[in-house]
Amino acid sequence: MRLRLAAAVVPFLASALQAQTPVVTWAGETMRLQSANVTAGTAGSWNVTLQMGNDNGNAGLGSSFRRWWHCEIGNLGVSGATLNVSVTNAGYTDIILPVWALSADGSTFGSYARVPTSAVPVLQGSTTHRFTLVVPPGTPAIRLAKYFPYSVARKDLWLLSLVGHPRVRSIVPLGASQQGRPIHKIELTDGSVPDAGKTRVWIHAGIHPSETTSYFTVEGFVQWLLSGSPEAEVLLDHALVELCPMVNPDGVFLGNYRTNANSSNLENEWAAPYASTQPEIVALRTAIEGYMGTVASPGSNPIRVLLNLHSSHGVNYPFHFQHVSNANWNATTNNTGVIPVVNLVEGQWIVQFKARSPFVDLGTTQSSALTSRPFVESMCHDRWTAVNGWLNAPGLQSPVMAITFEGTYGRGPDTVTWNTEADYRAVGAQMGLALFDHLGLQLTASLASYSAPCVAVVMTGALSPQPDGSHVANLQVAGAAPSALGVLALGTAQAAVPLPPPWAACTLLTSAEASAAFVLGPQGTAAFALGVPPVPGLDAFLQAFTLDWAVPGVLPLDASNGVRIRNDY
Repeated sequence: MRLRLAAAVVPFLASALQAQTPVVTWAGETMRLQSANVTAGTAGSWNVTLQMGNDNGNAGLGSSFRRWWHCEIGNLGVSGATLNVSVTNAGYTDIILPVWALSADGSTFGSYARVPTSAVPVLQGSTTHRFTLVVPPGTPAIRLAKYFPYSVARKDLWLLSLVGHPRVRSIVPLGASQQGRPIHKIELTDGSVPDAGKTRVWIHAGIHPSETTSYFTVEGFVQWLLSGSPEAEVLLDHALVELCPMVNPDGVFLGNYRTNANSSNLENEWAAPYASTQPEIVALRTAIEGYMGTVASPGSNPIRVLLNLHSSHGVNYPFHFQHVSNANWNATTNNTGVIPVVNLVEGQWIVQFKARSPFVDLGTTQSSALTSRPFVESMCHDRWTAVNGWLNAPGLQSPVMAITFEGTYGRGPDTVTWNTEADYRAVGAQMGLALFDHLGLQLTASLASYSAPCVAVVMTGALSPQPDGSHVANLQVAGAAPSALGVLALGTAQAAVPLPPPWAACTLLTSAEASAAFVLGPQGTAAFALGVPPVPGLDAFLQAFTLDWAVPGVLPLDASNGVRIRNDY
């Protein structure tokens, strides 16, 4: 009887143990592993081995195509778990604190955040990253990734949130990926301002699908553009912004790091873009060609700035690749680097971006010789800027400032804590301010006189710009009686209303929603300053009135001309 009972208990205990063993899966969107294994560790912990796999599981790809991993670990129980994680077969050696999303019910997950710093990985050999993760009680499942993931579904929801905004002119597909997913482009501008004379800016993200800092930068940039910020409004008055937020949606969905569904590294396709059959490159090159036109017949608003957004391993802080200057550049005999004027404007852009972004300012610019011409920058340079007739007659165009900007996976702007999605959204806003500077834009205001004074009082003024984009209006009133009482009237609309008797000879020239009293000096003059905040479209109408206290009876009144102050953005 005892032997039979023991024989029955053993499989029961084995089954119970199996039921408690964590289960690793990687079937969801953006997820990628080759295999996983879980065994019991010491003191109730679990040894979890996550073997990285190539993009698309393609064994013919090299180690640089094993740089993304993302999975779900379930069946963790409700009392918490300790996981001794080994990420093996890795194609990167830099230390990156992973991210996780926690679930309280095993099916819905919160936002991704960096795991505790107690789990900073340790590199063993050149291909294994090991760390220990303590899962809190009440968390039956987690999702775990090398860095913050970004999905096609998230992009699509974000695009829906932009529909109908007055500064979003269109959201259209340029084409479809190999698996039929749309390759979207957003156009942003102020449609109330004619397009003639606007500068076209092209930005694309995610040619390498899991270089996800690029998507957060895009989100932050668009959020800033649509914020109503004075600089953003001026930029949209003067620019046509063409933005492709996710160039390689198949790669994103499949959990690839560098390739599309055809295992093609799309960045390399730019070396011969018109020979490429990859649908993503066909879509982008066709759109770019349409905007640029030809040297003999440039487009009406050709692209002047092109930003190619990526993420990079093995570098501490975000940076640019600046292309080397080659004064003897020739398309057939000496085609490395770029002509000097392109190197110059790239350098100007980098300085401007660094000035606006403390995070970007931490990075060190790297040099690129474009030896095999593998980037979109090469196409813009070789097909337009460097061709005789583009910068001079008949084109008479500006050089195309096309450059790669790389985010990184390590520390944040404070150089201590690990960077986050929010850090790169902030970089996106700072990128917008850098574009404002690069296009030579300013927050401008104007002050002008209108109509005539009633008798002798005249108001004049001038504006002084301030560092924050505001202005100070320095106003002077002259021609009044000595030591007279003055009233400054301010309104949001121009008027022409006769005053009531006994002052019907004078006219009220402003809607006068507000007023302030002042006293003129012994010479019948006064001077004062008004702050003009950087509010887009601000329009104010001012007029000065004076009463001569020295005259008995009905006080003689005089009224100045009107002064209009407006923000020209």
